[in-house]
Amino acid sequence: MTGPFVYASSLAIDIETVRRVPEADTVAAETRIVLEKIEAQLAAAGLARKDIVKTTCYLSDESHRMEFVAAYKEHFGDGPYPARCTVVLGIAGDCRVQIEAVAETAPTA
Repeated sequence: MTGPFVYASSLAIDIETVRRVPEADTVAAETRIVLEKIEAQLAAAGLARKDIVKTTCYLSDESHRMEFVAAYKEHFGDGPYPARCTVVLGIAGDCRVQIEAVAETAPTA
């Protein structure tokens, strides 16, 4: 049986301009920024990267997939990797990456 879940989502967007933040100058940098923002959300709930069990990743263009996957794997290191679904679709502003994460809290009996 699994415990309750915490959901987090982010993109590298400036909410004032609704444009991608300047430091997200590559897909890899944008991926790192998004994952760091998600980790900050999880930390506020007392969770960490290791607690992520699933991600749904959105890319604005198929041509970004390889750079995204490399940055994603680098972020999670040697694993284990959470289950991941990656799809291509339109994203707010000029962002190229959006990620939703599901993290598991301590399992219940």
